[in-house]
Amino acid sequence: MKRLFLDCQMGVAGDMLTATLLGLTDDPFRWVERLNAVGIPKVTYRLEPKEECSLQGYHCTVAVDGYIEGEDVIPDYHDHHNYNQHNHDQQAYGHERHDSQKQHKQDYHHLHPHHSHSHHTLLDVQQIINGLSLPDEVKRDALAVYRLIADAEAAVHQRDVNMIHFHEVGAYDAIADVVAVCYVLHHLAFNRIMVSPIHMGYGTVHCAHGTLNVPAPATMKLLQGLPCYTDYQVEGELCTPTGVALLRYFGTDFGPMPVMHVDSVSYGFGTKTYNRPNCVRAFVDTIILKGDRAEHSLENPEQENVRDAVYKSDEIIEIQCNIDDMTAEEIGYAVEKLITSPALDVFTTSVMMKKQRPGTMITVLCHEEHRAEIEQLLLKHTTTLGLRFQKKERHILHRESGSITHKGQAIRYKKAYGADGTSIKYEHDDLVTASEALGMSLLELKRQL
Repeated sequence: MKRLFLDCQMGVAGDMLTATLLGLTDDPFRWVERLNAVGIPKVTYRLEPKEECSLQGYHCTVAVDGYIEGEDVIPDYHDHHNYNQHNHDQQAYGHERHDSQKQHKQDYHHLHPHHSHSHHTLLDVQQIINGLSLPDEVKRDALAVYRLIADAEAAVHQRDVNMIHFHEVGAYDAIADVVAVCYVLHHLAFNRIMVSPIHMGYGTVHCAHGTLNVPAPATMKLLQGLPCYTDYQVEGELCTPTGVALLRYFGTDFGPMPVMHVDSVSYGFGTKTYNRPNCVRAFVDTIILKGDRAEHSLENPEQENVRDAVYKSDEIIEIQCNIDDMTAEEIGYAVEKLITSPALDVFTTSVMMKKQRPGTMITVLCHEEHRAEIEQLLLKHTTTLGLRFQKKERHILHRESGSITHKGQAIRYKKAYGADGTSIKYEHDDLVTASEALGMSLLELKRQL
């Protein structure tokens, strides 16, 4: 099993994800050539090595007609592919170029009015993606991710999703990021994609609708249900809707980094400079599955110590009573009340009581601090005249619960870590809901998880 963990301590954006994933391929620059051959109109990918604080990684840019959204650099309109040299010239001349830069921008936007006035609908975006030279699965993933973005925009603007319009450069830029991430992930074929809590940043951002708090409304809509935070140490907008939508769609687990034997690390840098490295880190490890047993592909003498550490001892209280004068419905109601209490477990056992009367034994497991509450519930909701209890020791695995998002569908799970690896149990009701929403069978959905 091949696992990816994405560390989003500096938020996430589409270009940062693209760069860090390209860094995990055998030949990142060959992959940039593949991306440029996909056929996104007007789009050119560029990848360059980048270093921050001695960290070596990559920075990926997407030029639309030579123009990179969010930058003041406008390409030479006589040669759109010469914008890097133009940027170099601007830096060389400094303030002496200010007036000519301003006139150059005005001339460029006059000759290329689509950059400031042309827009795309969701249908336009779908037609562009469907026309690309990509595997069908990659197209489906890209369309699903972009639909998440469109749905978020529609929700915050309270408009029908088909009425949402995307600024042309922004639409192409987002399409390029979405397609790149979907395509590279398809190639890398991870079984699990784990995501850290996402740093949102703080402060304000200026947009067409005025000054808004960070994160912007559409980004916050996409972050709902995912673990996120701000530490008020980094001021700025750290998350983009595209980046969050990609995590929401592909992420299988969200939370702290699990125990990993890291095989490779990659750094994907953003454009802005902060007081710490502005990157998404990617960690990869591989686990070889042998039947139901899981062993890491690298032999490590400390591995057994790590596995032993997931066991712990615990002491609980077992409370029991026998019932022979309640209906099945009445016992079921009592059990429901106990299940919603702090009880660790509740179960019933069929027993034979005196005079050969069939009866039911109710067993409840709880911690000592909840014993009085459980006893009160049993005496209130059953006809028992007394209770039995005893202290018991148990050995338990490290366990956790959470939720994943698979193709936009939230699915809750319970996970346990043991010497034989990790076991995971998905909530059946959530699986049924997701399979119906995705139009697939329950068995097919389980095979994909």
